[in-house]
Amino acid sequence: MPVAVVQTKTATISTSTATHPVTFNASVSVGNWVVIIWRQGTANRSPGTPVPSAGTWSGVQDFLASNGTNAGRIYCFSAQQTGSGTDTYTITLTGSNAGTGVIQAYELSGVDATTPRGSSGTQTPASSTSWKVIATPGITLTDGDLIIGAGGENNANWGTLTTPSGFTTRLNTNTSPATSTWVGENATAGSGIEGSATITNSRVVYSGYQVFLQSGGGGGGSAAKNLLLLGVGA
Repeated sequence: MPVAVVQTKTATISTSTATHPVTFNASVSVGNWVVIIWRQGTANRSPGTPVPSAGTWSGVQDFLASNGTNAGRIYCFSAQQTGSGTDTYTITLTGSNAGTGVIQAYELSGVDATTPRGSSGTQTPASSTSWKVIATPGITLTDGDLIIGAGGENNANWGTLTTPSGFTTRLNTNTSPATSTWVGENATAGSGIEGSATITNSRVVYSGYQVFLQSGGGGGGSAAKNLLLLGVGA
């Protein structure tokens, strides 16, 4: 069964608060996967895991820009929904801090529940007008597999951002409180998928991604099975 995007939802936190909720239009079905990508627009804030729990948040990643602050941070959480389905997930900033930000949430069906979802790491940014969601040599994606990628930078806008090649844009915000954030996915089979893109203004851009393999087959090659993380382009 191919991985399918059942629904997505975006929430912008435009006032300074410690709780950041995102509410889907419909409850997530038990057995489907929940992916929550949180982007802060306030420095030195760290999110707690989303509640209620959708199971074990096994795909937690922290994309942190190497500018010496936490202002350039994207977190990604993913888990298979267990127990009772719900439509609302809430992230609370640690230490009772308040902050602004943006959330992009996915519900996915057809995901192989035995496959690991992610890892953690710091991106390697470069000041340039071109960047990649996935670092060379990229990964192999078979028909029915899915990659979700995210990228960001700490300035007020990208200039003009082209959508990364092969990816579908789900979120592209260029203003405070989330500064600049891009989220999208790739469902095109192929090898060496990187998702190249350009911006008109030279920026330090950082990015990362998660791979979701289809249930009952496929597999995306050894690279996808090992769940690669990291990607930023020169």
